Amino acid sequence: MLAENKKEDIMVSSDPKIESGPPKKKSNKKKKKSAAASGPIEPINPYYEQVMQTYPVLLRSTKAKGRHATASKQLDEGTTIFYEQATAFVVRSDYIDEHCHVCLDLITTKMMCSDCQKSFYCSKECFEKDRDTHALVCYPMAVIESIARATDVDVDLLRLITLLLARRQRDNENKDAPDDGDNHKQNQQATTPTPFWCTEDLISHRNHANPAFVRVVKEAGTRLLYELPESMQIPVDDLLTLACRINSNAYGLGDNEARNTDVALGLFPVSGMFFNHACNPNCAFVGVQHGQLTFRTIRPVKQGEELTVTYIDLYASRDERRQDLLDSKNFWCKCKRCTSPMEQSVDRFLQSIMCEECHEDVYVIPPSPMEDLTQGKPLDSSGEWKCAKCGSAASAQSVTSTIEQAQQMYMEGMMAIRRQRDYRGARAKLEPLVSSSNNNSTKMEKVKGGDLHPRNAIRFNASIPLMNCLRHSQDINAAINVNRYIIETMEAHAKENLPKNTPEISDFWQNLGELCQLMASKNSDRVPLNKRWRKEAKEAFDHASQVRSIVFGPDHPKTKLVKELAASV
Repeated sequence: MLAENKKEDIMVSSDPKIESGPPKKKSNKKKKKSAAASGPIEPINPYYEQVMQTYPVLLRSTKAKGRHATASKQLDEGTTIFYEQATAFVVRSDYIDEHCHVCLDLITTKMMCSDCQKSFYCSKECFEKDRDTHALVCYPMAVIESIARATDVDVDLLRLITLLLARRQRDNENKDAPDDGDNHKQNQQATTPTPFWCTEDLISHRNHANPAFVRVVKEAGTRLLYELPESMQIPVDDLLTLACRINSNAYGLGDNEARNTDVALGLFPVSGMFFNHACNPNCAFVGVQHGQLTFRTIRPVKQGEELTVTYIDLYASRDERRQDLLDSKNFWCKCKRCTSPMEQSVDRFLQSIMCEECHEDVYVIPPSPMEDLTQGKPLDSSGEWKCAKCGSAASAQSVTSTIEQAQQMYMEGMMAIRRQRDYRGARAKLEPLVSSSNNNSTKMEKVKGGDLHPRNAIRFNASIPLMNCLRHSQDINAAINVNRYIIETMEAHAKENLPKNTPEISDFWQNLGELCQLMASKNSDRVPLNKRWRKEAKEAFDHASQVRSIVFGPDHPKTKLVKELAASV
């Protein structure tokens, strides 16, 4: 089954918040505003430019955007624009003995460090590769779990801090090792980690850190430093800053076989500094073997265009996206999508209901100001909101009431799954949200005025767990209908210029293929139906392959997997 919640509870990617340069002396000369807005605020370290020499990327630093990356030439979709080897990465605790701690492959023949019993490898070769680094962290790794429990700090955060400090020590021991851009070859064999000193260029947002987080990390850090070799120790204050940098800049590395699962967490300083967030990105980042991150274009990119990725759910409402970024990355999103007028934006469909007059558009709900979101203030529902197409008005209170009722049903459905594993009860709550009527049918009919828009985020969010409920109860045909609705919704967004090639849509195409295969097997004795379902399964796998060839690349294990599935139908 697909995960019920597309959001992962992980720390992913970096923060593009603009850095402020040192104060400059005022000049008596009048300058054009455009020149002041685009002037450099901080020179880019030559190391980073050398790293990018073999890639179609130019690094920039301006007052308007801070540090960012742009395309040095016109790029087709599916172009690899950068690889980076993590300064350090850690296999997450839930998968600690399932994936190799060096290459991240699934472990079939398990090799474990007999001393700490916390490091696992798929082969003797990987064990040997990790020998020198592991020698520095073996004893600390054995006690980190107890430190984490005693201080209520995430054990994976402490493990990653320890490995980063080991990388710092290894860098100090190998001062004469090559550290220029020549080591960053444009292929998956590049295995030279980005030096530790680059992590110190990352924004930490320590001044925004929760006081409780600061307190427990300082306590855990003090205990951890006591267990480290003297050569690896740093002031506890510096350790806290490093923890804040991890929180703001770490990327999740996905399972090459599974969907919607991050099995590792790593710090990639160059990627974190220059590939900024946008809610309508032109690139995606993909984890590959050996703790590497690769960036690929997911649509054509013009020369000089900024290269952006997304850190969050693209199909969430504007307020939810901004709140998520503010909470996790400490910045208020001002990307083009988030600043476009709501009545002209695809975002209006994600959070409103259909107009009861024209039945063709929605009542436009204004975006919340940052102050209201940070203070948890609800939207002002005392006035009226107008339809974006016909201009007819509805009371803000009635629109809000409809949305709140839908949100309550969604929450009740999710609680039924998470607390009681009551899939039948969850279906009863979620199905009316996905269907346009209460007739227990999952077929999407024409939506009535006053209903949630077909692309409303609540409706879309409900469809994913509903599909899993239907699959759990063996109502495969209904699950297929919901899966198709999910894909149709994503494709409808793509027609309004949101990305059409994403890891998520490839997952739903794969899932549709698997559901069609199940239907084929259920009709094995009925030749016409069996043939029909096998044909639909192959078409779905082919779609998944096309998307993944762009997003992941044709040689990525996930792309090869769906190609094999298509060939096996």
